[in-house]
Amino acid sequence: MKSLFLQVYLVFLVLFFSAFFLVYLFTQLTLRSVITQEINSSLSVMWQSVASLVQEEDFQYDEEIMVNFRRGTGSFLKVLKDGKPIELQPDKSVLNFPSKYGLFLFEINGRQFAGYGNNYGNYYIVVYKDITDKKALSEEFSKKFVIGWLTLLFLYTLIAYPLWRFSFRVVRKLAQRIKESNPAKLEGLDERVPSELKPIVESYNRLVERLSTYLNTQKFFFYHLSHELKTPLSIIRTSADLALSRQRRPLEMRELLLSIRDAVDRATQTIEKLLLLYRLEAQNVIPKKEKLELRALVMDVLKEFKQLIESKNLNVEVFQDSFEVEGDYELVHSLLSNLIENAIKYSFPNGTIRVHKRDTCLVIEDEGVGIPEEDLKKVFEPFFRSEQAKQEEGLGLGLSISRAIVNIMGWHIHIHSSPNKGTSVKVCVKNF
Repeated sequence: MKSLFLQVYLVFLVLFFSAFFLVYLFTQLTLRSVITQEINSSLSVMWQSVASLVQEEDFQYDEEIMVNFRRGTGSFLKVLKDGKPIELQPDKSVLNFPSKYGLFLFEINGRQFAGYGNNYGNYYIVVYKDITDKKALSEEFSKKFVIGWLTLLFLYTLIAYPLWRFSFRVVRKLAQRIKESNPAKLEGLDERVPSELKPIVESYNRLVERLSTYLNTQKFFFYHLSHELKTPLSIIRTSADLALSRQRRPLEMRELLLSIRDAVDRATQTIEKLLLLYRLEAQNVIPKKEKLELRALVMDVLKEFKQLIESKNLNVEVFQDSFEVEGDYELVHSLLSNLIENAIKYSFPNGTIRVHKRDTCLVIEDEGVGIPEEDLKKVFEPFFRSEQAKQEEGLGLGLSISRAIVNIMGWHIHIHSSPNKGTSVKVCVKNF
């Protein structure tokens, strides 16, 4: 069954019927117990009154007691001595009644009787009571009880169904709202709904937020990809047109080819960094957990920038202590590469770069152009570059990628900088 409404409605119908059955069963058992106790008490009293007439092996007839067994009273008596009847009330037909011990039930000529028998000295005394009326009363009560509950069940079915349908109107409205949503502009649902539906609405709104972030990331990626590729592609096209426009000397052809290669390198670098940033922002990267020695990683990255360091005659100081962390090698390598490359590019010639350990943080300091205070809040935005930074080649993606990496690793990054004095980048990690 696919209809949630029918499922819920039928569940409540079953629960309602089960409740009726349990109440009916409890009522019947209680009623039977009360009737049985009343009959047992009544027969016990009558049996005791008859037993009191037995004195010194004689049965003394007492009119006051025997009047309880006259015809029409519905009570009967049978007294036997040595298996022979000595007292039968109201007549000899009582001999046809069964002789048993304790409380017992039986039926004669379509009427219901209860009897109680026991020995008293040499006598066997048994009293009987017609319980046909009590039985009929119990059956009549059960019948009316069943009819009443079935009527209530019918009314519940008749009335509750449209009420349940009416109560589900909120679900239908939510479904219609979602159906009419514009995929290009997703909007959340109003959370002022019944408490039963609030978790669903809240979950949907969280999903809309994630989808919006994902779509915005895609828009951002494609917009900047096309924007950043426009210049290198234009250079490639222009250089190719110039190379094909006429016969060129080898030196001229070499310069054009170098221009094309540089444009291809820039386009490749742009695509790689944008793809990495896109994957990080979209949380499509699951970081590995492996033991890393940060000092060794820093030394490896410095070797990659050896020529750039030597060209600016920079002095690099690196901490000597061991610094083990848990993280993803590729991501941490990319993080260190971005931060160290920035420190090298924006350092003044003959300056010093310091990479040192401070508690559980790695600090990279340079003596370079620095970042104005008003730009510090924007440095992590993709493609943002301060006026000082524009003096060097770059895309403005390094710090954006760095922040995305530390976020996905569960680390933290902080930047302090002063114009023309240098920049300090602190990455706080989780140690073993």
